[in-house]
Amino acid sequence: MKKSLLFLGAAVLLLSSCAGNQKKLEEDSLRIAELTSQYEEASTFNDSLMLLMGDIYTGLDSINSQEGLLYNMGVGDQGDRRAEIRHNLSVIKERLAANKKLLAEMEAKVNAAGNNNSVQAKTIAQLRQHIEQQDAKIAQLEAELSSARSTIDTLNVRVAQGEEQVRVETAAKEEAQAAAVAAENEANTVYYAIGTNKELKQKGLLEKKFLGATKVLKGDFDASYFVTADKRTLKSIPCNAKKVKIWTNMPESSYRIVGEKDGPKTVEIVNPERFWSLSSHLIIQVN
Repeated sequence: MKKSLLFLGAAVLLLSSCAGNQKKLEEDSLRIAELTSQYEEASTFNDSLMLLMGDIYTGLDSINSQEGLLYNMGVGDQGDRRAEIRHNLSVIKERLAANKKLLAEMEAKVNAAGNNNSVQAKTIAQLRQHIEQQDAKIAQLEAELSSARSTIDTLNVRVAQGEEQVRVETAAKEEAQAAAVAAENEANTVYYAIGTNKELKQKGLLEKKFLGATKVLKGDFDASYFVTADKRTLKSIPCNAKKVKIWTNMPESSYRIVGEKDGPKTVEIVNPERFWSLSSHLIIQVN
């Protein structure tokens, strides 16, 4: 009986010890699982933080790239380049806003955890500072784009005004030149008429009264009967007649009548300035 009691007591002690070990094992397993979860969460958080950091620095590079485009715009592509930069800055701002939101969420998690992780807190503060710098840089570039637009508009107005002034001055110059040419052409315009005595009288170019001297161009005459010419280029006048007489007062030394004795004659003008100095109209009678 005594042995039985001893055996029973030993069994009770063994069972009690096993139960205590099982409980301890379960507690350790839960603790290990909790630590594993915390580690994975911290690792994921740090990975996200590193990705965010990379994206923020990429955004800074993008802003610097747009700044380079703005400061190196050529004359011919200013309009298209400004539009391109404005679009790119808009995309960067959208990405920056998303990063701000994500950074705020990560900062809230760090604060809520209450584990005073100084490395994470310091990293977040640095990233926030970089974002603020990017915001300021984008605002600066947008202001410079607007200023460039205003400056270009002013220059365009000045160019348009200059072009209009040039157009007006050119038109005035061309008008003056045309007037000068017209005046010069008019000053060099001369007229000649060839006909028999009867024809010249019929056209009113010659007028002879009974027992009076013959008058030249003294009354109304038919101006359409004259041939218009330029004294700068008129060198000779073929008359197609054997006899030629000049009625208008042309200096004799300024011309000559040439041709075979019994052949058609031609009036050659040897000194145009002297020939036309007394009259711009020439009347030639042929027989």
